[in-house]
Amino acid sequence: MTGSSSARRRMSAVDRREQILDVTHQIVDADGFHAATPNRISEAAGITRPVLYQLFGDLPSLFVALVDRESERASAQFARATAHLSDEDRLISTFCGMLDAVDDNPATWRLFLFPPQGAPPQLHRRLAESEELVLRFLQQEIEKSLPGLPDPEYTARMVHASGRELLQRRLADPEHATTERLTALVRQVRTWTLSAS
Repeated sequence: MTGSSSARRRMSAVDRREQILDVTHQIVDADGFHAATPNRISEAAGITRPVLYQLFGDLPSLFVALVDRESERASAQFARATAHLSDEDRLISTFCGMLDAVDDNPATWRLFLFPPQGAPPQLHRRLAESEELVLRFLQQEIEKSLPGLPDPEYTARMVHASGRELLQRRLADPEHATTERLTALVRQVRTWTLSAS
C-alpha cells in the first residue's frame, strides 16, 4: 500500500468533506460550476465517485454545501471588518476591512462578486440575503454620520454598488486597483460628501 493511499484511508469523514469542498471550490473558481463534474472532482480529490456520493448525496447537494460554507466564511469576514470601527471614519474602516478580506480570501469573494457560470439557486439566494444585511448596515451608518441626508436608503444603495464595483476591480485588476488607490478614492469621496452636507 502506498503512503498516499494510506493517508487517504486515514482521513476522517469531516476532513474528507472539507477536502472535497476545497477541490470543488478550486474547480469552480477556475472554470465555473459546469466544469465541476463528479468525475473531475473525484479525480482531483483522489477518491472514487461512491465516496463523493456517500458524503454529499449528489452533485447539487455538494454545490449547496460549498455555497453555505463560503457564505459563512464571507459573513465572518464582514463581521470582522465591521467589529472595531472608529467613530470618525466608520464607512472607510469598513471598506478597508473588506479590502483586506478580499486580499486574504480571493476565491471566496470571487464566488460572490463574480458568480460563476452554472451557479446553483442557493448562491443567488445567499447573495440576496447578504445584500440586504449590508444595505441595512450601510443605511444605519449613513444615518449616524449624515443625519440630515434626505434619502439614506437610496444613498446606502449607491454606496453598496460603488463599493461592490471597487472590490470587483481589486479582484479583477489588482495591479491597477491597488489598495492605496482604492482607499484614497473612498477617502476623497467621503470628504466631498461631508463638505457638501
